[in-house]
Amino acid sequence: MKETVLIPAYKPDEEMCALVKELHAEGFDTVIVNDGSGEEYADIFERASQYATVVEHTKNCGKGRALKTGIKYISENRPECDFFITADADGQHRVKDILRVREALREGATFVLTTRLLNRNIPARSKFGNDLSRVIYTLATGKYFSDNQSGLRGFSVENAKWLLQVKGEKYDYEMNMLYYAAKQAIPVTTLDIEAVYIDGNRSSHFNPVKDTLRIYRLLFNSAKASIISAILAQIAVFVCGIVSETPYDSLYILAAGFGAALVTYMLNKFLLFRSVHVGDGGRTMVFTVARYILYALLTAVITSFIPQIPLYVAFNIFVLLGLPVRYYLHKHVDALN
Repeated sequence: MKETVLIPAYKPDEEMCALVKELHAEGFDTVIVNDGSGEEYADIFERASQYATVVEHTKNCGKGRALKTGIKYISENRPECDFFITADADGQHRVKDILRVREALREGATFVLTTRLLNRNIPARSKFGNDLSRVIYTLATGKYFSDNQSGLRGFSVENAKWLLQVKGEKYDYEMNMLYYAAKQAIPVTTLDIEAVYIDGNRSSHFNPVKDTLRIYRLLFNSAKASIISAILAQIAVFVCGIVSETPYDSLYILAAGFGAALVTYMLNKFLLFRSVHVGDGGRTMVFTVARYILYALLTAVITSFIPQIPLYVAFNIFVLLGLPVRYYLHKHVDALN
């Protein structure tokens, strides 16, 4: 059994050299992708090459592209590799935690996500970004992780094929791989690790504004089937509420829910994720329809007691109220995670 640690590196410091030396002592094969760091960092990579294989980018392409370059290299040049583990070059990921990821993979996990124990001492930009991504990712996928931005992750080598198809060239890649995993119903094993921020995370090349916008732009792009179906459902309910005045108006909400579930499934399966197996289609349809059944029942109740409230307004009251409720359920109810 052979495990490879993959380290994307852009302008690293001595922390990376210390890390690869420790990994070598623990029996790991290590692959570093130099993401166009420049000649002034050649000495660091030269010293690291005593304990690791260094793959070069001639220019800076971004963390996502560096990870995909490394995954492709491992797939083509490490036939004996059973698992690979991604880790950062800046010292945030300790060898003891990398060893725990290796152990989880050896025990049968196919995708390991480490979740940092975020405390009061984390930098403000890191805390805000993590809190926001946790909420958005949970609502987009129905999967809750206390931390979905940690770069310390482990994979069985069978995951390499679909990981190379995930969109994203920079920090957006790591978030999008979690979205792809959710679409394929791939089980993700989580491991708590200590959050390590060296010098307030000053060595990080993450841009709080540009990279955050890039992450969510790509996430929303991947989730556009759900967004499109939700918009179509809104239009259907709005039109039906205008043209119809029957005691059974709320049934239109139920019909819109069935339509939204079907549109989401068809777009994901045959257009957006046609290159991978969409494994959560049935689950998504069931929960979408169940949600709209609840919307229809609640709307029927409120419009019967207060008939002055238009169908569309009543419907959206419960849609908006449902967002924090959905987040809470995904966070606390194991059956929905």
